[in-house]
Order: sequence, then C-alpha cells, then structure tokens
Amino acid sequence: MKEFKFDYDEENDDLFVYLEGAESTGAVELGNIVVDFDAQGNLAALEILDASVFFSKLISTAIKIAQIESLAIDIVNFRNMEALQLKIIAKGQTYMHTLLVPRIKTSSPALLN
Repeated sequence: MKEFKFDYDEENDDLFVYLEGAESTGAVELGNIVVDFDAQGNLAALEILDASVFFSKLISTAIKIAQIESLAIDIVNFRNMEALQLKIIAKGQTYMHTLLVPRIKTSSPALLN
C-alpha cells in the first residue's frame, strides 16, 4: 500500500488525499468523491466532500477526521474498474474499506485549457 498525504479543511469538511509529486490529468466524480488519475491512469489524488458524513458511513465507529493518523491506499486494476482499498488508522484502530471507481479514458474538462 502507498502512504498518501492528506489535508483536511475543517470549515468545509473536505478531505484531500494525495500522492506527493503526482500530477492529475483526469478525474472521475462519484457523488461526494472526486478521484484524480495521472497520465498513466494511476491514482494521483482523491477529494472527499462532506468527509465527516462519508467516514461515519464507512466506519462503524464514529471518528473525527482530525483523529486520522495515517491513510494508505492500494489500487487493484481489473477490467474497466479500479478498486481503491483504503486503510485508515485512527485512535490506534485500523479500518479497511474498498471503493470501486470506473477507469477513465478521457481528460477531465476541468483540466482542459
């Protein structure tokens, strides 16, 4: 699993998880989650809007985003999907969850000049 850096905007309740040095060339929006990929189709970043609500549904125990100690993501490619396996460590507990994301074929309109 790759260790990702993350920043939390408490005012807007947005969590931005990113691989340092990776550059986004396309994105997929899945409800409150935006997944960014680099030119090779590898995960570059992911933004979770309304992060507190997302994590309360993802993890059976309520945790505050500020209590997250580390976040790692492993990517499993299959067919036209990516499986993002999240490993979240908070308050000494480890939580695992998998998100399925469609593989993108075109650039994000937001990144076009």
